[in-house]
Amino acid sequence: MPSTVTNELRELFKKNIVMDIDDLQKQTSSSRITVLRHLKEIGYITSYNKNAKYYTLLEVANFNETGIFNHKGILFFRNGGIRDLVIKEIESSEKGFTAEELNTKIGTRVSVQLHQFVRKNLITRRKYSSFYVYYSLDESIQKKQVNNREKELQKISTKEESELTDEKKTIRILLEIIQNPKAQPNEIGRVIRENGLKISDNFIENIFLKYDLKKTGSPSNY
Repeated sequence: MPSTVTNELRELFKKNIVMDIDDLQKQTSSSRITVLRHLKEIGYITSYNKNAKYYTLLEVANFNETGIFNHKGILFFRNGGIRDLVIKEIESSEKGFTAEELNTKIGTRVSVQLHQFVRKNLITRRKYSSFYVYYSLDESIQKKQVNNREKELQKISTKEESELTDEKKTIRILLEIIQNPKAQPNEIGRVIRENGLKISDNFIENIFLKYDLKKTGSPSNY
């Protein structure tokens, strides 16, 4: 027979869908350990963005065909956390992913995690000019991915750069500065190029000057 706490948790999630652990403790007047024990009995997952702060129950989450549940920008993956999702996406991709492509696909930034996963030998990567593409460790899958990616790069070697307007470049730079307010222009450039976009350090220096960023990452005006 389900305990009182288990019933309370089910009712809370039916009403709210997504909650954080502090609210769950307050609403059930239970300790963190008790809440987590009952959540485990029911079946729960934590968000793969928002620092894994949020919880939902498997029985109330409405997953899409790729196994992702999006509740007001809080994202969950049916089969695990960010590591499981990233590896699944890379393993099933036709041509691997740049960090920027994967950010767009799963709805959250994973540049730092990608570097960690490479170091842990969970995925691999290859460098092309000034950016990386991340591939499966499986040699047969990787071979197909690399072939597809390199065929594409030969066809559009200058297309992406020519289609990226100065306005789009500026927006991308400013977004990166907001994410890393203490970064210097060359550091901003390195991160952006590793994510697959071709932007020169000189262009970034000019943006710092234009918006009076003074290499602090904090604009005086926009």
